[in-house]
Amino acid sequence: MRVLRTSLTARLIIYFLSLSAIIIALIVAVSFANVRNTLTRSIYQQLDSVSTLKADELNRWILDKQNEIVFLSQRSELSGNLLTLSIYEEDTSFYEAAYNRLSVTLVAQSKNLTSFQELFLLSPVGGKVLVSTLQANEGQYRVSDSYYTQGRLGLYVQNVYTSPQTGKPTMTISTPIFDTRGELVGVLAGHLDLERLDNIILQRAGLGETGETYLVDSFSKFVSAARFGEHEFPRGVHTEGIDAAIQGMDGSGLYANYDGTPVIGVYKWLEKWDMAIITEVSQEVAFTPARQLGLAILAIGLITAILLTLGTYLVARQIAQPILAIRDTALQITSGNFDVSAPVKTQDEIGILAESFNLMTGQLRDTLGDLETRVAERTADLETSRLLSERRATQLLAVGEISKIVNSEQRMDSLLPLITRLVSERFGFYHTGIFLVDETRQYAVLQAANSEGGRNMLKRGHKLEVGASGIVGYVTQTGNSRIALDVGQDAVYFDNPDLPNTRSEMALPLKIRDSVTGAIDVQSENPGAFTDEDANILSILADQIAIAIENVRLLARAEQSLNELKTLYGERLQESWLSFSHDEALVGYQQNLSGGKSLSALVVTDDIQQTMNRGNLLVFHADGKNGEPAIVVPIKLRGQIIGVMRIKAPNKDRQWTANEINLSEAVSERLSIALENARLIQDSQRQAIKEQTISEITGKIGASINLQNVLQTAVEELGRSIPGSEVIIKFQQDNANEGEE
Repeated sequence: MRVLRTSLTARLIIYFLSLSAIIIALIVAVSFANVRNTLTRSIYQQLDSVSTLKADELNRWILDKQNEIVFLSQRSELSGNLLTLSIYEEDTSFYEAAYNRLSVTLVAQSKNLTSFQELFLLSPVGGKVLVSTLQANEGQYRVSDSYYTQGRLGLYVQNVYTSPQTGKPTMTISTPIFDTRGELVGVLAGHLDLERLDNIILQRAGLGETGETYLVDSFSKFVSAARFGEHEFPRGVHTEGIDAAIQGMDGSGLYANYDGTPVIGVYKWLEKWDMAIITEVSQEVAFTPARQLGLAILAIGLITAILLTLGTYLVARQIAQPILAIRDTALQITSGNFDVSAPVKTQDEIGILAESFNLMTGQLRDTLGDLETRVAERTADLETSRLLSERRATQLLAVGEISKIVNSEQRMDSLLPLITRLVSERFGFYHTGIFLVDETRQYAVLQAANSEGGRNMLKRGHKLEVGASGIVGYVTQTGNSRIALDVGQDAVYFDNPDLPNTRSEMALPLKIRDSVTGAIDVQSENPGAFTDEDANILSILADQIAIAIENVRLLARAEQSLNELKTLYGERLQESWLSFSHDEALVGYQQNLSGGKSLSALVVTDDIQQTMNRGNLLVFHADGKNGEPAIVVPIKLRGQIIGVMRIKAPNKDRQWTANEINLSEAVSERLSIALENARLIQDSQRQAIKEQTISEITGKIGASINLQNVLQTAVEELGRSIPGSEVIIKFQQDNANEGEE
């Protein structure tokens, strides 16, 4: 102890040894911790990337299978042969031929679509397996399976489930099949082969020897053809990562896997497919580089300490003070104070060391400052990109919502105001207006607006000349979008006193088959509110609006044409029946308990007249006072009344039942069809007799060889065809002989 008090060299050696040991230990500990943390973050990122890539690959794989099923369902031979199966019985040759063609098609396609264990066709009603690549399953029923009930409505993917037929996990994709008339004729379904899924998920690319990726369903069961139902996990697999993922959380952590091995894991919940993807790597292997680096730093530190101790013993007196000063500076820098520098007390190597140390410290300060600046700039860029992405996503969502709503509207007077209101509400515009080009294509007429100023313009019948000054005039002429970022400086903008708060404006053309039918005009109270990206997104909405407007117009025209045809047909039908009744002297027919007879005169009663006027069934029950119980039913043919059927009760206290009333209506409907068929048949017979008579007369006339015989034959045949008539044939003569035959 005395030596330590009296010998600076000894104190320097002891102090340096102690300080070296502490510094080395700190360096090793801090380095190991930093490397471990850095390595952990790096592994998290790597595992997250692997999980994301595999999830994306899984999504693409399932999407490809969906497209394959949809493409196969659109083959014409499927819909045609399925229609044949629905028409003919199983024991017919037509049914057998259609079945064979479908079987051959499915088997041929299954050789190309190797990702499917089974392809099969289901009946549109009852869920019967009509044709399958596994013939043992044909004739079974799948009416309660989700892929059948949902597959009848549209493309459907039933997520991983245990097949009741095989007891193994499977995924099923199904889609409806329609015939040329749009009628459902069957459902195409396919069971996916999960061994193909294993090839995607179980690959160790980027994970090393101990890393693995696997899928777990919501019941904690492996989603794997190889691992499913492993006896080691009869109640499913449970780890910190699996349980968190099944609860819908995404994250990472250090925990023990299903084998009890400490791992670094990343877990994600794939909500769309109702399962979790887990990516893990062994902690022992992952942290091996950190341990090796710690041991290397420790060995280097010990060797350095010994060498420095020897050097310190030799030159302690000369370098004690400068080294202590440099040491103090180093300690401050280690603590995070990068603004200090080592004092240069000598001009020898120690001084050079101090200067070099100061130079290194300055470079480190500059490097750290540059890194902080770059991190701040990158953070700002990422935040800007995030905000822009959120805005675009919100706009696209609004476009989808508006398109869905407006396409369900069928009246123009409610469609256009609805569009302006929805666009202003969803996008926050000060004013939204819709202009439609008139029939002369000279003016764009304002048809709807949401703002107060716009409504004033509507009352005045506001319109703009196509091609004239103004954004709307420009757009309706050129068919190109137009943006005015500052309406006060834009030469195309036309100052509008009804919209004084407008600071920026954008107009988009409404096009149908490259023809401009109008424009949608949106205005904002903020200058520079619109960008080219906004124009691109809103152009999608403008196209949907144009289609909706055109659909409403076409619907209105179709309804008008249909009403005109109905009116014309009703008039023609009434004329035909009046003519038929007159020609046949048809009045009606009466039937009672004593027999039936044809009516020779019209029967006119108040109840019959009421039914003819109203066109509705009338029921008269017994009231015990006046009148007779009766049912009066109009005989209608395609909406036109051609007669009345009156049913009178045999006694006056009769109360008609609902079944009797319904029976009367049913008989009336079938009677109208039978009468119309009889009339059409009789008209056809008359026309046939007429054509036959004309043919016979023409043949006899043609057999005559001179003018006298021709005239005589014509007169005789016409006389026989029209009994009791007088037939005269007269030639046209000139004015000089007028009056002579």
